[in-house]
Parts: sequence; C-alpha cells; structure tokens
Amino acid sequence: PQNGSLYFNKKQIQIDFDEIINVEKASENVIISPPQVKPPDVKAYGRKVTVVFNDTLMASTTYTVDFGSSIVDNNEKNPLRNFAFSFSTGGEIDTMKVSGTVINSQDLNPMSGIYVGVYADNTSDSVFFKKPFLRIGKTDENGRFSISNMKKGKYKVFALDDTSRDYYYQ
Repeated sequence: PQNGSLYFNKKQIQIDFDEIINVEKASENVIISPPQVKPPDVKAYGRKVTVVFNDTLMASTTYTVDFGSSIVDNNEKNPLRNFAFSFSTGGEIDTMKVSGTVINSQDLNPMSGIYVGVYADNTSDSVFFKKPFLRIGKTDENGRFSISNMKKGKYKVFALDDTSRDYYYQ
C-alpha cells in the first residue's frame, strides 16, 4: 500500500526505494505501534523492504511501522533516520502525537533505547503491570521519543527499559 493508506487488511507491506538497501538489526530497531504480540518479519530484498505481520491487525486502527535507523543504503551504510510508514485498517489515519525526552532521574542524563508507551487516561496506574502499551515509541541516542498516529484523547505515558520486549513491566 501507499504510506497513509486506508482500509488496509493484508498481512504484508512492501516499500520501494530508489537504491539498494539493507535492514540492520530489525528486531532491535523496528517498532510496530500498536505493538504486536508476535513480532513481524522485516526483510530487505534489493530496493524493497517487506514487512510481514505475524499477528492479526485490529479493526479501525492506525498502525505505524517505525524503522528507526535500521534502513541503510547498501554501499556506504548511511541510515535513513526516523523513517516511519503508516496505514489504517479503517477509514481514517489518527493524527495526534506525543513527544518528549526521557532523562535519568539520578544524573539527569538522557536515556537512549528506552521504550515509551501510552495507556488510556481512564485506566489505573497498575495497568502498567498487566497489559502491554496501546502505542509505543523508543528513545534515540539523545533520549528523545515520539509516538505518532494516536487517537484524540487523554493518555498516561510510561517509560520502560523493556529487555523482554513485551511492552509491559515485569
């Protein structure tokens, strides 16, 4: 599909580029939001990146595939930074966004590689222990994060060093 497509209901997306590319460390860098229980397969073939979803897509939901800096050109390995691809399984793309910086409270240094996620505002604070995030992002080397394509509403925001990558606190 095209970036921003509506009524998408297939198990795979393919993105074409104008040069030969590679995907590096997809399992560490590529984030699907809302998170998938079964991670997708992300591969590069020549000038194409293919994402195969191994989990069911929810109805009337905007999905964002954030590639971080995992897509690199074949020759110099220059990363395509902050590239994201969005589509909706319904009739509209959600457009709200939350962004910020995560810092360590002990030394006030920015924290990189931290997952930041949101829950609906009307949930209890204990939801952090029971359910995965509704939408997620990941901090860059300067601690900055951005979670895009959110529905309009109020949210609670949590930061998590998620080594198990299941998007909730254990």
